[in-house]
Amino acid sequence: MPLSEHEQRILQEMEQTLREHDREFVARVDHSSHRLDAARSGRWSILGALAGFVLLLSTFRFSVGLSAVGFVLMVVSTLLFAQHLRQAAAAQGTPGRSATRGVGSDWSGVRRRIRSRFSNHDGT
Repeated sequence: MPLSEHEQRILQEMEQTLREHDREFVARVDHSSHRLDAARSGRWSILGALAGFVLLLSTFRFSVGLSAVGFVLMVVSTLLFAQHLRQAAAAQGTPGRSATRGVGSDWSGVRRRIRSRFSNHDGT
């Protein structure tokens, strides 16, 4: 049953009052809803990638066309999952750093340590 105009106006006044008096709570609730949406979509992406992988493996011997559909489903689902990771990172308040960029910086540190160890031992 839809709200009447009077009820809608009262609800809007209550929301405005809440925004004015407890901004931290409003911000926390707003961010958590984005995280939940991103997590739910991420789960569907994982299931889609697994379904594509199973379809690819189970139909490869019999139908190359169905295998191609499975491969495309797997790739698209993986790309969507990466997008959901970025959205979740942005919802957590880290807009300048995405989840995938953090992995690259971790590997660059490992590479730097390996190079420094081998450059110090010039055959001695």
